[in-house]
Amino acid sequence: MAISSALSIAVSGLASTQRETDTVALNIAHAQQPGYVRREMTVADYVGTNGTIGLRGTVQRQIDTELQRQLNLATPQTTFADVQNRFAGRLDQLMGTPGTSNSLSSVFAAMNEKLQALSASPDSLTARIDAVNAAKRVALNLNQYSADIQDMRTEAEQAIAEGVGRVNTLLQNIETLNEKIVAQKAARQDCASLEDARDLSVKELATWVDVQTRENGAGQMTVFTRSGLTLVDSSAITLGFDKQGTLSPDTLWNADADLRGVGTITVETNGAPSVDLIAGGLIRSGKLAAYVDVRDRMLVTAQNQMDALAASLADAMQGKDVAGTAVTSGAQAGFDLDLSALQSGNPITLETLDTATGKTKTVTFLRVDSAASLPLSDDATAKAGDTVYGLDFSGGMASVASQIQAALGGAYTVSNPSGSTLRILDDGAAGTIDIKSLTARVTTTAAIDGDLGFPLFTDGTGGTLFTDSVDGGLQRRGFSARIAVNDAILQDPSHLVEWQTSPATLAGDPARPNELISRLADTSFAFGPDTGVVSGQTAFTATIDGFANAVVSHWGMTVSDTQAAKDSQDLIQNNLETRMTESSSVNIDQEMARLIQLQSAYAANARVLQVAREMLDALMRS
Repeated sequence: MAISSALSIAVSGLASTQRETDTVALNIAHAQQPGYVRREMTVADYVGTNGTIGLRGTVQRQIDTELQRQLNLATPQTTFADVQNRFAGRLDQLMGTPGTSNSLSSVFAAMNEKLQALSASPDSLTARIDAVNAAKRVALNLNQYSADIQDMRTEAEQAIAEGVGRVNTLLQNIETLNEKIVAQKAARQDCASLEDARDLSVKELATWVDVQTRENGAGQMTVFTRSGLTLVDSSAITLGFDKQGTLSPDTLWNADADLRGVGTITVETNGAPSVDLIAGGLIRSGKLAAYVDVRDRMLVTAQNQMDALAASLADAMQGKDVAGTAVTSGAQAGFDLDLSALQSGNPITLETLDTATGKTKTVTFLRVDSAASLPLSDDATAKAGDTVYGLDFSGGMASVASQIQAALGGAYTVSNPSGSTLRILDDGAAGTIDIKSLTARVTTTAAIDGDLGFPLFTDGTGGTLFTDSVDGGLQRRGFSARIAVNDAILQDPSHLVEWQTSPATLAGDPARPNELISRLADTSFAFGPDTGVVSGQTAFTATIDGFANAVVSHWGMTVSDTQAAKDSQDLIQNNLETRMTESSSVNIDQEMARLIQLQSAYAANARVLQVAREMLDALMRS
């Protein structure tokens, strides 16, 4: 080998070794820096245009892009599961443990206990006051449950707002880093630190939304979601969120902006109309999707449960079933039903039999006092499989009969024979249908001189009756936040015993307390799918205590399921992060060992230079 070639190799070797030493030193210096990816220098032989030969090194980031892709896919699923589990855990804690004194069902058990004591001593003022206070505690507990649920919804709303702000910052960071990386790559400058910073932004972005990335040859990274929404390309999009204030049971998400009471996430690109990402289902995982789901599904379900409990409690105390009276007209048979006590929201139930198929059919008519409340959907009641019609009572009984006739069709004969009486007859001699029953569930409006049942609870402290009205919105919605003990009972607890004036109820008569105990323990109600205790369109039928226990169990199972999902996802996440750390992070021991190797290589190249110098000196002296 010519001396010049040896010199060229040795000089390039020294330069290469020095550069690699600098790279190792850089790795060691940044070993604890978050997001730093270990660098390695790849050395290759080269032959110059003038025949010189030597070594050339290229510094590269040591990152497994496939592993990075998997981690970016797993991260939003992990954070989604974490948020879900945290809120489910808080709801589970709120509802208490079945069979314990802090459980939801224990609230009603305490009221039942005081009613039992009142039944034993109906003439005791202390027993009466204790029973009133127990009822008041039930109402206050339901108020607090609702308030806590809405506080959590407001917290989720705030978290979405903060998340959108952070996502916008990260997207802008990625856009800026893209520009710098493209420019430095074009100038053949090192951009590893910029790529570290960009990857770190993508990693944090993946905690908020599901992301995928693609990098072109120029170094520009495109970021998009699995739903196809491009977040960063040549520029970053900007998300919007119209955050609302304190949320309430009435503030719900709706695709119609005029009906929506909570914030929604939007994006506006190229001056086009804004796109609602929630309505379009374009955010499917990550913390943003989790907070939206918590706000609009999980916590709304919890509110529905509390409202259903409050509504059932009020109805159990004040509701009264009115049965129709069997009547005939020639070959036709049916029922007369007195609707004088029917209030807005009270149901009329018609049970019929198709004689050809043997199948029964249930039709529910709900009273409304304004045509603006119509039409009603079948989910206006919690019953499974019933067909629901709203009846506008503002036009009187004749109009009501006409509306029912139109709904049922010509096989029935519907009329208003007198006053507030409704008559429905079958098809007579044709014999295709039989009317099995015609009933109504009405609200008792007075505390005395009405019935053993009475309105112990009202809608708010102003004495407004709860009738489950749908006029002007669902009265049931948010009722648990407003339920209160009837002012008349607070002012005069004797009404818990004395229920009529003529003849006057005896002070020691236990009839009303016994009736309330029976209603609280034995009255069953249908609870719909919106309460979460059943799936599909099946209704759940239970007593108040049975439903309260079902609610407690529901959240116990939910937190168990979300914990299992979180544990599973954490396992995947931790495994991927461990593998990522092993492949990309700095190992100090390995780097120190490499420094020793480089020291030896540097010494060897220096020795070559020394020998070459000695040879040149010898030649010059000869």
